[in-house]
Amino acid sequence: MLVAKIVGPSGEVVGVERDPQAIAVARARVKEAGLQNVSFTQTDASQIHDSKLFDAAVGRYILMFLPDPVAVLRSLTKLVRPGGVVAFHEVSWAPGLALTAHLPLWSATYKLIHQTVRASGANAEMGPDLYHAFQKAGLPAPHMKLEIPLSADPDFMRMAAGLFFTLLPKMQELTFSLAYLGNLETLQQRLMAEAVGSGGVVPYMALVGAWSKQH
Repeated sequence: MLVAKIVGPSGEVVGVERDPQAIAVARARVKEAGLQNVSFTQTDASQIHDSKLFDAAVGRYILMFLPDPVAVLRSLTKLVRPGGVVAFHEVSWAPGLALTAHLPLWSATYKLIHQTVRASGANAEMGPDLYHAFQKAGLPAPHMKLEIPLSADPDFMRMAAGLFFTLLPKMQELTFSLAYLGNLETLQQRLMAEAVGSGGVVPYMALVGAWSKQH
């Protein structure tokens, strides 16, 4: 949807996704937004077959979950015209872990999130790894930028804490010890109280953008 707004009504955007349920949700969102230039293809990102070349291939929070991100990048570049753009947005947890070291409860919570992401097979540092991944896929060394959302806003802190509860079922499946976090029903309130008491801000995961032009 972001890309659709960039290319305008005369452009075309094709979304790629394996999960039919995710496509159904995406189509509903596109319809609600009134966008007429977006379509979806149900397939694996490494198995896209299209006779035409695109001006760009973009992805957000995709490569970190793939067993072979370089192979997917290499496959996608074949669909981009010479001079076209390949751009990906991925995460890095290392800065957030460092920036919460002075907040014991936030630090413990973020470490559990980080461990869960890694134990699930995802690459928690795919953002910085984009530099080598692009080049291994045959692209020029990418331009890169790292941003870290920081805030003391209650809504922001609820969102950051909410990631823990999203992953909680997976943590329980992995039998991680959660006892030292105390009562989980009050965890969000205690996290917010710790942040307010520190007089500072809370970081979210770092967001890394990388982009390069096809040869």
